[in-house]
Amino acid sequence: MSAFTLFLISSPALAEQIPAPAEAPVENSVDEGILAPLAFKLVEHRTAGPAPVLPVRQSRLAIARTTLRAPWTNQARTHVLALIRTAEMRHALPLGLLEALVEVESAFQPGAISRAGAMGLSQLMPATARALGVLNPFDARANVDGGARYLRAMLDRFGSIKLALAAYNAGPGAVLRSRGVPANSETPAYVAKVLAAWSFGGVR
Repeated sequence: MSAFTLFLISSPALAEQIPAPAEAPVENSVDEGILAPLAFKLVEHRTAGPAPVLPVRQSRLAIARTTLRAPWTNQARTHVLALIRTAEMRHALPLGLLEALVEVESAFQPGAISRAGAMGLSQLMPATARALGVLNPFDARANVDGGARYLRAMLDRFGSIKLALAAYNAGPGAVLRSRGVPANSETPAYVAKVLAAWSFGGVR
């Protein structure tokens, strides 16, 4: 053993100042593996700009809404249109008129409820639904058939599509009192909307 070695052993303070031989600790390789991708992401974000967190979330929500609406837009609406066409033929209604009415009344939504309490596809009021024997206004088939029968009754009573639509909206009593389309804030616009939807459908 040399004198220099003895000197080191006898001087622990000095020994602490001399660095130990360089060894690569195992944990350092793990840290570098974790830090490397983080450093890459930071550089990537600085180059490409901040990550578009909100737009990504909004696009996902939009996709989710589209996915949820797709079944109604396709299969369910096709089913409702078939019910409407069957009711039109059964009750000898002008082709496409009931479809236009349902479009304006409920936008083809079987569960629609108006502020006045009208229900379902053809928006039957509770008293009207009871008079027509429609026990469940939210049953699409029963509601459409009830609306078709009521529209047929108004056509037979007034002999005019405009007056029948006005009576469907405001009631036959209002049409009789007005001797025409009631000049209220709703019925004239309603009649015009249904006629426009009917005309747009290309059937008269």
